[in-house]
Amino acid sequence: MNSRLFIFVFISLFAGVATYIATDNLFIALGETLLYLIISIFMLVPRLKKYDQIKSRFHECYHFVNNFIISLSIKKSISGALETTVGSMPGEFIDMFNSVENISENEKLEYLTSYFSFHDYQLFLQIVLLWEDQGGDIIAMSKYLSNDLRSNEEYLTKVEGITKRKYFEIGVLWVITIAIVIFLRFALKDFYDKVKSQIIYLISIGAVILFALFTIYLLVMRGTSLELKGNQKYEKNA
Repeated sequence: MNSRLFIFVFISLFAGVATYIATDNLFIALGETLLYLIISIFMLVPRLKKYDQIKSRFHECYHFVNNFIISLSIKKSISGALETTVGSMPGEFIDMFNSVENISENEKLEYLTSYFSFHDYQLFLQIVLLWEDQGGDIIAMSKYLSNDLRSNEEYLTKVEGITKRKYFEIGVLWVITIAIVIFLRFALKDFYDKVKSQIIYLISIGAVILFALFTIYLLVMRGTSLELKGNQKYEKNA
């Protein structure tokens, strides 16, 4: 089972158990659990999967473009630079690239626009074609591109670190909150026996657990929103 899916299933079951302990109402607990599972499986897990793919593709794009430019400055040929660069890429990329046959090196670079669907790769391709047509110092020609790539790479690394910290902080906060609710249920047993069947109490507990889900949803949406510099396709979108 996917690790993220397992985590969300665990969170859903935890929310359901906590609701049942706090309300002693099986129907509300099952409803909360089902809602958590639906939101997690059909919205949050796919969103995180798409975010991971975009992030991984950009990291690959960053290394591919940088390695290609350096190799091209040394070998002075697109074919030589392409051979060296592809050899340094992950196995999945190499398999995908080697599946493309009977086309020229330039066409292979253009084909990769469907794999690296980023503004930076489009700019890279234009620079390489300009170098092939007019010559020049490829390192100097790619200076702006290299700075843009580095900026986006640093941005992704920063966002990833901040997001993980926020996930942890919000997670701890809600675990403590729910733990307090459960503790009060047993510490104030006489009071609980009087209010557990009252509709306002049941709605209040249900609302608290649902608000936790709403917080998780907002956190995931914000944590997977990308604002890559110079990239309209992925700007503020995962």
